[in-house]
Amino acid sequence: MLNEQQSDLLKEYVNVFTGKAASMLSEMANQKILLRVPEVEVLHMAQDGVDALKKISLFSEGHIVSSVMNFGHDFSGRALLIFPAEKAKNLVDACLGDGNGEDASAVSLEDTDFDVLKEISNVLLNSIIGEFANMLGVKLEFTLPDVELIFVSEFEQKMYLKNNNIYILMLYTVFTLAETKVDGVVVIALGMDSLNMLVAKLDEVLGEANG
Repeated sequence: MLNEQQSDLLKEYVNVFTGKAASMLSEMANQKILLRVPEVEVLHMAQDGVDALKKISLFSEGHIVSSVMNFGHDFSGRALLIFPAEKAKNLVDACLGDGNGEDASAVSLEDTDFDVLKEISNVLLNSIIGEFANMLGVKLEFTLPDVELIFVSEFEQKMYLKNNNIYILMLYTVFTLAETKVDGVVVIALGMDSLNMLVAKLDEVLGEANG
């Protein structure tokens, strides 16, 4: 969907965006948090179908924690932050200064855990989408993230039924804290017009750089 130059440039932008988000999360957690995006990919649900769902969920079985935020106006879509449930618990514990960063054998998320995850999602997704808006020169409105614990299969069904004809911008993320690493994914679902706006901006920047 993106050529190599577009993909490389987008990855550069996204790593700057997530770096700013990591700084805010570090202040919130009172510890250094590094956040990088080693891979960026654009998928079309209608064409990529099941393969796209597998890449979105990342996890073949069990529970995941999904945080969903809608954004709109000129550049519109839905942003999701997804972790395996045990990794989400590790991230919460690390941010609260509890536990030792080791993987949990069983997942037990309490109301306070969901509150922390909602705040993490709010900081991260607002920062990334807000930086996209600044990059494109548009104004956006956001909803607060909705966090839920669901089975992978249920998540895949929701994504397919609700978003079969949209484009998915996949940002594979790695959180690095003092004692643990947490792999996750940021999914940004866009319509054709919003994707074209983003691609046009990338081409404009590349043209200026090569001109």
